[in-house]
Amino acid sequence: MMKQFLDVTQQLTKLTNNLWETNKKFQKAIIPPKVVHWKTPLLLSIFLALLTVAAITDWPTRTLMFDMSWLFFTLSMGLLTSQQPFTIKKVSLSPWVTSILIGLWLLIRLPSDRKEIAWISGPIIAVIILGVIEIWNNESKRQGLRALVRPQFLMITLIHVLISCWFGFHFLIQGWIEQYPSVLSQDLRKSDYVVTFQPPTINRSRGVVILNAMDRYLQNEARTKPWAQVEQMLIDIDNERFFLKNQALKTIRLVPEDASWEVKTSIVQGESRYQLQMQATWLGLVFRPEIYSLTKSCEVVDIGNKATVTCDSTKPSKPGLKKDGSSGDSQV
Repeated sequence: MMKQFLDVTQQLTKLTNNLWETNKKFQKAIIPPKVVHWKTPLLLSIFLALLTVAAITDWPTRTLMFDMSWLFFTLSMGLLTSQQPFTIKKVSLSPWVTSILIGLWLLIRLPSDRKEIAWISGPIIAVIILGVIEIWNNESKRQGLRALVRPQFLMITLIHVLISCWFGFHFLIQGWIEQYPSVLSQDLRKSDYVVTFQPPTINRSRGVVILNAMDRYLQNEARTKPWAQVEQMLIDIDNERFFLKNQALKTIRLVPEDASWEVKTSIVQGESRYQLQMQATWLGLVFRPEIYSLTKSCEVVDIGNKATVTCDSTKPSKPGLKKDGSSGDSQV
């Protein structure tokens, strides 16, 4: 019995010593050796993050604690990457790591229509931090300021400004494409500014989108209403008492380009059937002098007091006409 007691005591003592050694290693790894150290803001960041998750229920206060936690984390990573082994030929990675973390914070905080600011400002933030480090590392602030006008630093600054400008130009082009999506129907493979891996296709034209929306609206009306109501709608379309384009645009996201499309409809009545011709004509600027026009034909037939709609695919109008009225090739 005594031997078993001694064995248990030895095991407990050994376990206690192991825990103590582990605790000492943990403290050595976590506690900063001095006040000005990268671990100090990291501890503050962890503490604020725990408060945000576990202790604070008020949303504005929680948001503030999260922002402060991210700020201290960014400062910690900036200090950590300013020393070995995160330096390459005496140039630390701190400015770029810090700018990336600030950019991530901006992506979270900025509204969805302003997130491009994070990308555009990232390179500028990096070069500003690099300039602050240059001044801080020099004993004489005058020499630090002179270092900012050296050719090497000026070259780095210009490169970062160029990257920022390219980001800005990218988002500018994307904004144009969102407002005028028919640009993607052109052949952009030889463009110096827009990168596309797909050949030009008529399906990207906004005119095609509008005509397809009119097609879907007509199909839906035919499925849900009897023939008499569908026939009356077609008569109203022919007499311009009902505008199919206006109803179709309510079903899709509107863009500024829609105002530059003129949509006309014509109907030919037969025996228990109607032939609907839809034509979308571009009234805005064009790359060539020909009129840019698209057509879509639909046949509406009465079968058992129910309307059946059959539509062809959208096609460019042929032959095209130049804006002066003379004939010309159609533009796709």
